[in-house]
Amino acid sequence: MSNTSQLVGRTSSLLIAIAFVAILGACEGESSRQQGAVEPSAIRAEIDQLRSEYEAAVAKGAPDAIATLLADGAVMVRPGAPDWDAMAEAASGAPFPPGAKITITPIEVVALSREWAYEFGTSVTTYTPGGADKAQQLRDTYLILFRNTGDGWKAYREVASSAPPPSGWPTD
Repeated sequence: MSNTSQLVGRTSSLLIAIAFVAILGACEGESSRQQGAVEPSAIRAEIDQLRSEYEAAVAKGAPDAIATLLADGAVMVRPGAPDWDAMAEAASGAPFPPGAKITITPIEVVALSREWAYEFGTSVTTYTPGGADKAQQLRDTYLILFRNTGDGWKAYREVASSAPPPSGWPTD
């Protein structure tokens, strides 16, 4: 290959790389503008309201009310432990057994954009197993992804663990 051909090849590669970096920078600039337009306190208030509605729906034993708080295609992964398996069995296919209550304590809520936000926190689910005299409390740590569906914020993905968060369980 001649020196001229090599120079043209290198120049073309360099121009493609520069164009790619410029496009990537423009995309990041757009993302930054979207981020700047997000009003975290407004989003936080809406997610706080969604959380309160979820707690109330669980306390009422209203699976239909819980379902309205979930985005289409929502996926929720509960903790995998024997006590959580027992609660799922007591629920007989419902999200929670009759009489269950949940107290959710967010640790952080972050608005990623106008469409996406996440929450990291802990919760305590209380229910009385069939034939038991005493209520049982199950703790979990969760990470939930919210999506603004155009019909408000809805839970889209959640993964929960029976392990405590790094800072330990919140004190009551």
